[in-house]
Amino acid sequence: MVSEKTISDLINRNGNNLITITLPTHKVGEQSKQDPIRFKNLLNEVEAHLKEQKIKETEIEKILEKPRELLDKPIFWSHVDKGLAVYISEDLFEVYKLPYEVDQYVYINSHFLITPLLPMTSMDGTFCVLTVSRQKVRLLRCTRNEVIDMTPADAPKSVEDYLEVDPEKELQFHTNARGQEALFFGHNANEEDKMVVVEQFLRELEKEITHQMRDLNDPLMMIGLKDNIVFYKKINNYERMIDSHIETNPDELSDKEIKDKGWGVVQKYFLKDMYHSLETFSENNEKVSNNLSEIVEATVMGKSQTIFISKDEKKWGLYDPEEHTVHYASHPNGENVELLNWLSIKARQTGSKVYILPKEEMPLHSTVAAEYRF
Repeated sequence: MVSEKTISDLINRNGNNLITITLPTHKVGEQSKQDPIRFKNLLNEVEAHLKEQKIKETEIEKILEKPRELLDKPIFWSHVDKGLAVYISEDLFEVYKLPYEVDQYVYINSHFLITPLLPMTSMDGTFCVLTVSRQKVRLLRCTRNEVIDMTPADAPKSVEDYLEVDPEKELQFHTNARGQEALFFGHNANEEDKMVVVEQFLRELEKEITHQMRDLNDPLMMIGLKDNIVFYKKINNYERMIDSHIETNPDELSDKEIKDKGWGVVQKYFLKDMYHSLETFSENNEKVSNNLSEIVEATVMGKSQTIFISKDEKKWGLYDPEEHTVHYASHPNGENVELLNWLSIKARQTGSKVYILPKEEMPLHSTVAAEYRF
C-alpha cells in the first residue's frame, strides 16, 4: 500500500543516480511470461547508463543485486498486478505492485519518479469492502474500476458454513458466552440463542478478516444490515476501518454493485478535499491556471495550493531558478528532468496537494492545472 509517508520518504532521498523503473505487467497469459524478460532488459539499460557515468562495476553489481534476484522468483511474477514501480539506489530497493498500467520506462536522476505512485493516493488506490452478512460474507478488494474477491479461504462465509450443519436440523452448539452448556440453532432456538451463535460467527469472521487486511493494508469499509455492522464495529481490531458504512442487505448485490457503492463512500471520505478543489475550477477564476510555466514558477514561490496532473503525461525540460523560466525539451537527455514529476516533488515540498487524474477528468481540459493560495 502506498501511503503519504512512502511518497515523502522517496522525495527525501538524495543521490546522483536514483533509479526508477516502471513496467506494465500481466496477471495471466503469454504476456505474463515476458514480464521478467522486459524487466531484465530494463536492468541492462540501467547498467549501461551507470557504466557511462563511470561507476565501478563492483558498485553497479551491488546496486543491481537485489533487483536481479527478482528474475529468479517465478512466484513474484505470478502475483503481479497491472504495473510495477521499482525504486533503486545504493541503499534502497523498493517494489510497488500497481492496480493500473504504467509506461515501460527507466528514469535515472537526482530524484525518484514519484508520479507513478501518486494515483494510489488519489483516484486509483485500492480499498476493501466487507459484506457483513449472515448468509454471504465477501471481502472485495476494489479500485474505482475493478473488483477482486479476496475473502480468506479459512473465513466462515455464513452462519451455516460456520456451524457446518444442515440448517434444517437442530444443532447442539456449545458456548460459554452466556453461561449456557448448550444452545440449539434450529427450529426450536429462540432469538437470544440465535444471536449468541451469530455473535460467535462474527467474532470468528473478524479474526480472519483482520489477519487478511493487515497483509493488504487497505482502507476497509462495511456494507450490511445495521445490527451486524454495529456488532462488527464493536469487535473490530483492524486499524484502517472507515467510520462511514452502508446499511443495506448486500446478499443480492453483485460484486460490481458493491464496489460501486463502496467507491461512492471512499471518494467522499478520502478525496473530499480534491473534489472541493475541482469545484473551484473555471475559466473565469483568477486563482487557477493551466499554464505549466506559470504553475512551476508559482509553485517554487509557494503560491500553489492544489495541483492536478494528467495521468501518464510527460513534459521534458529544466527550470532556471535565476531567470524563473522553464526551458522545454522535446525529449530527455542528461540535463533535462521530467517536469510534471519535478513539479509534483516541488509542490509537496512547498505544502501543495498533488492529484493525478485521468485525462478526461482533468480540469480546464489540460495536462496540468493549479489552484493558487493567493
